[in-house]
Amino acid sequence: MNIPKLILEKISSLKTPVIIGVSGLGGVGKSTFATSLGEIIHAPIVGVDSFMKDRPTEDYSLWEIMDFPRLEKEVLKPMLANKTTFSYGHFDWEQNGIIGRREIKHQGLLIVEGVGLFRPELKKYLKLTIWVDCPVEEAINRGKKRDREEYQNPQDEYWDTIWKKNDQEYLEAYHPEKTADIIVNNC
Repeated sequence: MNIPKLILEKISSLKTPVIIGVSGLGGVGKSTFATSLGEIIHAPIVGVDSFMKDRPTEDYSLWEIMDFPRLEKEVLKPMLANKTTFSYGHFDWEQNGIIGRREIKHQGLLIVEGVGLFRPELKKYLKLTIWVDCPVEEAINRGKKRDREEYQNPQDEYWDTIWKKNDQEYLEAYHPEKTADIIVNNC
């Protein structure tokens, strides 16, 4: 994925430590974008998916299935305290629980990517916010295709119900596409 020069210039102007937030709808291409950016700026990436509370078995709203307080405690606060190495518990979808810790070593830059990220209690930690944009239906179709083809794990029922609803509620509650520093069109 091509990273716009504007983003690289903005990052180079920020005083470290820097946490870059990359968010967007499920299936929009956040992880792909974050991976490309991370390779260019030599920054590790933490995915919000590692911070699930439990595999969804019932309805929830606004991505409340994510353990955002744990993300704050294990990643965001240590990063801004300028700890050059720290670790966090990694949630495994198949095991439905935390299965160990992942260590992060950085040189002043960190990318955190995932759904539901641009909420007030987390946004205050992010020096740069990037919203990866695409129409809802296109993002859902991409997510379904990815799950079927890359992971051999069709999850259409989640995409069509819980995840779509959470994305729509999140957009209405927080308007992340209006509050992001930079919007990347990924259509």
